[in-house]
Amino acid sequence: MIKPKGGKTAWDVCMRLRDNGLLAKLTHGHIIRFAPPLTINETQLREAIEIIKKTMAEFE
Repeated sequence: MIKPKGGKTAWDVCMRLRDNGLLAKLTHGHIIRFAPPLTINETQLREAIEIIKKTMAEFE
């Protein structure tokens, strides 16, 4: 769940994730939903985690 902070919302996080190479969907205005493919390997999962960490750090 993402609470608005500094004028930034969950929508802004979704857009930044997209810009960084990971698609996510806003749900109920404050929840970010990830929908990984049905098959995902460890390398792809680690890459996604790094993108999420990088993106969240950009909002700190």
